[in-house]
Amino acid sequence: MLSQPGFGFHEDRDAARVASQLVESARKFRWALEGKEADAAQGMRFGRAYVQLAESGALGALYLPGWRTPENAVFLAPAYTFLLRNHAVDVQFWLDIGSTGWWERLYQPLTHPFVLTARWPVTAPWTDRDEYITRQETMRRLLLGLLRARQQVFLGASDYSEGGYEQRGPLLSIVNRLLTQ
Repeated sequence: MLSQPGFGFHEDRDAARVASQLVESARKFRWALEGKEADAAQGMRFGRAYVQLAESGALGALYLPGWRTPENAVFLAPAYTFLLRNHAVDVQFWLDIGSTGWWERLYQPLTHPFVLTARWPVTAPWTDRDEYITRQETMRRLLLGLLRARQQVFLGASDYSEGGYEQRGPLLSIVNRLLTQ
């Protein structure tokens, strides 16, 4: 109906594509949580949960078929979204390299990704040392995965964070060490 003349998607195919992808993503989210057979009340509850997660940034905005971008295009994405794309580019811009976000993982005390694995000893506590080593290894892997530029990588740093604090994150320390050698 919305694609008919006089309606919103008739002249704007990009808006129609985005709306279609959003509907499909929400449908798959609901199916993943409760199976394909659901009553209307459950569907509404899962729909609200999907919208809340998307608005909070917990669900990524990347849609798999939407990855097929033209060769002469600019792709703006967070680091992990770029990694999932698995595509080399000519030029990369890494922004805010002084932020600790390059090094910190999401705080998930109830769903800790390392402690809840079968490999982690049941009686072993998760220590600050374990956290430090894991953060270092995760950042190393992230950097190795991101270095997919065929020509250049531009690094963007600012002295202060959005909260007004000095930025002295681990990635900035590594870059400064490399530049002084």
